[in-house]
Amino acid sequence: MQAKEHSLALQLQHVVNAYKYLDRRRGLDPKNSFSALLASKPHLDAEIAFNPEPWSKLIQTQARLFDVKPLMQISDRLRREFHEGHAPGRVMPEIARQDWATDLLDQYACGPIGYDLPCLLSAERPARGRIMMCAQDPLRGPGAAKLTVGTFFGIDDNHLRARRHYWMIWQFIRRCVLTGYDVWVTDAIKVFAGKGVVQRNRSLRELSRSIIEAEVAAFAPDRIVTFGKLAGETMADISGNHAFISLQHPTAHGQRGSFKDRVGIYMQAVLGEACPH
Repeated sequence: MQAKEHSLALQLQHVVNAYKYLDRRRGLDPKNSFSALLASKPHLDAEIAFNPEPWSKLIQTQARLFDVKPLMQISDRLRREFHEGHAPGRVMPEIARQDWATDLLDQYACGPIGYDLPCLLSAERPARGRIMMCAQDPLRGPGAAKLTVGTFFGIDDNHLRARRHYWMIWQFIRRCVLTGYDVWVTDAIKVFAGKGVVQRNRSLRELSRSIIEAEVAAFAPDRIVTFGKLAGETMADISGNHAFISLQHPTAHGQRGSFKDRVGIYMQAVLGEACPH
């Protein structure tokens, strides 16, 4: 037990050191910085760094959709919640209308609009490469007329990271990261304002495509992995010379094996190696 606790303490220190570097780059007061807060509190998934550098450069790819400054503020909140968990009564972050960089969403502002913040997951270990993972879109159900911000398969929520297919996706991401790959998680279709809305609106569809193309160019992944038919179709002609792996959506019917088994199947399909234990 002492050895395990020592290992976790070392992992925590590695994460704190990574965020200290990020805080210095952003000119934050060391006493009031996120790294100081992180070092003072127990937290979850300590070995994984959530949106470390160069995330602040990569997120500039979203500038044609939203002002990047509030995205950085939302990232700080999501990073804290990723490591510390969601507070009771927690509500999703929102992007105010004045922070939209396009008026193409205005006609849909009478209902809920969804956006998932692209995130970078990394760790203190030798790097082997980069993997870009793409879901379909930031699906939202009925709700208030506001633009809410989530994450790829809800990875900011520690409760979701422990449940069903969300657990499977998180374990797949986590094991890719700890195997040596930095992972960029995003959506092939950048916003959701109703089923098929972006696909039917040519201007919005072209804007969405230009942003995901910019993400591919900026992150320069070794592999692009998609989940589900629509994500695969959207990314197939954007992937260029990057290795492209299209996987079934984790909730698709007819899949064999338990969620645990499918983590290994995903690892084999993407990396060509067995899932580490």
